[in-house]
Amino acid sequence: MGSDLTGLFADSDPGRRTMHEYVYSTLRKAILDGNLAGGTRLVQAEIAATMGVSTTPVREALRDLAAEGLVRLDPHRGGIVHDLQFDELDEILRLRSILEPEAIRRAWPHVTDELVEQINAVHEQIADSVSASEFVQLNDRFHGLLYERAGSPRLLGILEALTAPWVMYVGAALERDMHHRERAEIGHAEIVEGLRNRDMDAVIHAAVEHLSITHQTLEDALGTSDSHGRQAPGRD
Repeated sequence: MGSDLTGLFADSDPGRRTMHEYVYSTLRKAILDGNLAGGTRLVQAEIAATMGVSTTPVREALRDLAAEGLVRLDPHRGGIVHDLQFDELDEILRLRSILEPEAIRRAWPHVTDELVEQINAVHEQIADSVSASEFVQLNDRFHGLLYERAGSPRLLGILEALTAPWVMYVGAALERDMHHRERAEIGHAEIVEGLRNRDMDAVIHAAVEHLSITHQTLEDALGTSDSHGRQAPGRD
């Protein structure tokens, strides 16, 4: 593996979680925080030995992470952390720019004052978040609260599948670009304002602009090039 697992998982504690939940959440956090970079090999036996568990919960955790798009399973080596390519990043932006406005339109008849306050509460929590994984989790919740009202599990599932490979690089982006949080909070504030004013067009515009800014942040912070080799994010 490309990382020192002993140091990486030194402070992890299963607590009352099952071994499967423990391994899954620990690996997921390490990926979203950028501590397990794209292309990192995840060897079942090595993870099991480091975390003090059998290979069964490790294998189950890797399958779950693969279902999220964070890991690509390798029958011979366990798994490999998804290595996002520039073209994939660009395609994700274009697809989300189409699907998120559709989710907002479908959800719009179900927007209530209570929902707006719930979304705003998450917005305030994001400002207080510390780790990149916490930021990512709250950011997903912020948008998910609205998109869940669309009443389309399939649309929501597609958006979640598109989001996973994207957000795994946010941790690295936050490390290299400290202004991303500020820009994200401005975008979220604009979405909340649009919701409070019941201005659907303003919410859609803010959501798409938020996507575009995040896309550009990932390109700039991770050294992606659109004309010189289409370098993969996370690689030096």
